[in-house]
Amino acid sequence: MSFGPNTDEDTREFITSFTKAGQDFAVVLKESGKVIGTCGIRPDSAGDTGELGWILHKDHWKHGYGTEFGGELIRYGFEDLKLRRIYAPCAAVNYGSYRVMERNGMRREALHVKAFWARVDKEWIDKAVYAILADEYYTQKR
Repeated sequence: MSFGPNTDEDTREFITSFTKAGQDFAVVLKESGKVIGTCGIRPDSAGDTGELGWILHKDHWKHGYGTEFGGELIRYGFEDLKLRRIYAPCAAVNYGSYRVMERNGMRREALHVKAFWARVDKEWIDKAVYAILADEYYTQKR
């Protein structure tokens, strides 16, 4: 990610900075109540388009959680927020994230060359953008 690691105080400030309820969520294991990540959807100022994002602790990768919360974010965006379009950027090499998007009916729309700063590797890497339209969502849902 382009931010972090964060201190406890950084995290508290981030959480209190939310201005709209119901757009940022904790990812919690049902059986234990343990928080394993976060996810959210950010509508634009026109309320027309939303951007998805998530972070999941690596111990919980490859268990289907991303596909589950990704699908629920998309459902929430179209059915509750009444968005027209939802998109999500990711590092083009991030197989886990782009597979979550593909499994939820999103398609790769763009590849931006060397557009994402990889703070760990300290280099510019390619960014992929995936999207889905409301029409596509409702067609797939049938």
